Amino acid sequence: MTEGLKILLLEDEPIDAELATRALHKAGIEFSPLRVETRDAFVAALKDFRPDIVLADYRLPTFDGLEALAIAVEQAPDVPFIFVSGAMGEEFAIETLHQGAADYVIKDRLGKLAPAVSRALQEAAERRLRHRAEIELAASEERFRKIAESAQDGLITVDQSESITYWNPAAERMFGYSAAETIGRSLHRLLAPARYQQAIQQGWDRFCATGQGPVVGHTLEMSGLRKNGEEFPVELSISSVAIDGHWHATGIVRDISERHRAEALRRELAAIVESSEDAIIGKATDGRITTWNSGAEKMYGYTAAEIVGKRINLLAPDDRQQEIVDLLETVRSGKSVAHYETVRMRSDGHLIEVSLSLSPIRDSSGRISGVSTIARDITARKAAERAIQRSNRFLRTLSRCNETLVHATEEMALLEDMCRVVVEAGGFPLAWVAYVEHDAARSLRPMAQFGERAAEYVAGLNLTWDDNERGEGPNGRAVRSGQIQVAEDIATAPGRSPLRLRALEFGYRSNVALPLKIDRDVIGTLNIYSVEAGVFGDEEVSLLAELAADLAFGIVTVRGRAAQRDSALKLEHALEDTIQAIATTIEARDPYTAGHQQRVSLLATAIAREMGVADAVVAGVQRGAVIHDIGKVYVPAEILNRPGKLSDIEFSLIRTHSQVGYDIIKDIDFPWPIAKIILQHHERMDGSGYPNGLKGEEILLEARIIAVADVVEAMMNHRPYRAALGLDAAITEIERCAGGQFDPQVVAACVQVMRRGKPFN
Repeated sequence: MTEGLKILLLEDEPIDAELATRALHKAGIEFSPLRVETRDAFVAALKDFRPDIVLADYRLPTFDGLEALAIAVEQAPDVPFIFVSGAMGEEFAIETLHQGAADYVIKDRLGKLAPAVSRALQEAAERRLRHRAEIELAASEERFRKIAESAQDGLITVDQSESITYWNPAAERMFGYSAAETIGRSLHRLLAPARYQQAIQQGWDRFCATGQGPVVGHTLEMSGLRKNGEEFPVELSISSVAIDGHWHATGIVRDISERHRAEALRRELAAIVESSEDAIIGKATDGRITTWNSGAEKMYGYTAAEIVGKRINLLAPDDRQQEIVDLLETVRSGKSVAHYETVRMRSDGHLIEVSLSLSPIRDSSGRISGVSTIARDITARKAAERAIQRSNRFLRTLSRCNETLVHATEEMALLEDMCRVVVEAGGFPLAWVAYVEHDAARSLRPMAQFGERAAEYVAGLNLTWDDNERGEGPNGRAVRSGQIQVAEDIATAPGRSPLRLRALEFGYRSNVALPLKIDRDVIGTLNIYSVEAGVFGDEEVSLLAELAADLAFGIVTVRGRAAQRDSALKLEHALEDTIQAIATTIEARDPYTAGHQQRVSLLATAIAREMGVADAVVAGVQRGAVIHDIGKVYVPAEILNRPGKLSDIEFSLIRTHSQVGYDIIKDIDFPWPIAKIILQHHERMDGSGYPNGLKGEEILLEARIIAVADVVEAMMNHRPYRAALGLDAAITEIERCAGGQFDPQVVAACVQVMRRGKPFN
């Protein structure tokens, strides 16, 4: 089923994609994956990669999962689409199914991913088969129409009122009437001689009530009446069909050659049955096989020549013979049997599990004359179901452990949580993790454990992975060999290892030691114990091997995340130092505004916090305000420090500092929109600001906050051209301009901050 399978993963988190692919590989699904995370890449992959199935997160930084679903439904409607998401409400999940998704799987339940993928692929295959059957049916109907139109024999249909509803060209040639002359007119009054009218009327009343009659289902010879009044002999076959609860009649007026045409049509219908992959078997009511298609040959191993005429009991094992009797009796009573699951026997004696659907076959009089059986081989499906049931305990453990891995942030917490989950979800009495030490004693250091007596047991182990008596236990062997070590029954295991004796003292009867590998190096072991012998079979050990691999992967991931956090913190500190250095350089040029940017930053940051905006916005406000006047480095100092009124040209030069500051900063890759903040901090809500005359929401929130803080700081501190105006004047001014030049919400927050006192501290 999965040979050559291609899976497209729409996922912006490589780790989540890796966990998903591991879950599928673990389930034995072989495939070629391709991960994308943008819309363009997704569209291109649908066209070029041509996936068999799509696994998609529904929440992406730049792309919406529902949009991806819409694209997939439009461009690749036959490709199943499964959402694999970290969090998805029930209503949203149902909505995705309504919009065309095949299924959805929560990321912390990746144990369900493989069954969902298998099911979606199976359903897609079945849809393709149904589509092909519909095409074949449409083609068959088209062929029928063409046959009817080109037939040399007349084909006529009549509704319950005896009115003609269909009249083919051969009927036109035969009776002399065109279709336009006959449609809607009474068939019998138009075409039958007067001597037949009474008998026809009697038979027709019965036909309308039951769909049956003395001529229905039979071929008979009678005379027809041409348009010119001439009678002529015809061979007429009449059948009935119920349409919308009313009986209709179809008559074929033909010469002897029509029998060959009917036979050809029957062969065509038989070919459809013959091409089915399911076994389609016809039986007499006593169980004798009458028809046997190629699907039955493949399933049961008998050719039609070998089995037609024999009883169906031949296919049932001895203990299922009564079942055959009961099924036949049910169908003989007029009932159908759908999807009956049982066991049947092939010609070579092998047993297979099948799903049977049986229905009665009725002759023209309505009498049950036979039984139709459709059988599907479900051996593989049932084996998979039993395997799932047997492995449920271990799969539950694996699933819960995967949930732990997804949410892990600290290494020790990860180890402790994994041990706890193994015990709680798997029902084991003890799980513990040891790390390899490369000291002189080659120690194995217990790191985490969970279980009723876990701490007591682990504390007395004194483990080593050296090749000596203390290292002879499963842990030491697992480290040295890199292979899983299983003790199916500790009580009968050879040797007198101290670890073996200690395990028996605590009531443990079997255990498994799973090496934790990073690349090719064994860094430790995961150890699981059971109070029952023989618990860790091959299939279970295979699942636990995946669990150990996932744990090792989780350790690597957690360590990598820790390193990334350290690097990010160092980078943020470096950026802050850079911004502060730029601010110090700017203010060194202007003694009158020295500290202006720092005070604006303090006030703007307080305003942002008062407004309750996100931490990222607060950080952008603080950093942007510190250097918001960086563009003044291009303004001559004598203009900045002039105590008198500036000329229009000088003021225009000062107004360029926003654009100049933007040009200086725009190519620096800050995690905040610093350049746009600098560019927009003199824009005003009513469009009266500069340099671009932006209005309202066109202005960044950070710039709107700094605009208010900038004005307040300027009014409350001395300038070369005036003395400080004070707190009340500043509040009066910004409240006057609220809703015009300034954002009223920013103004309200600023007033709250200032009235609490010390706004620049």
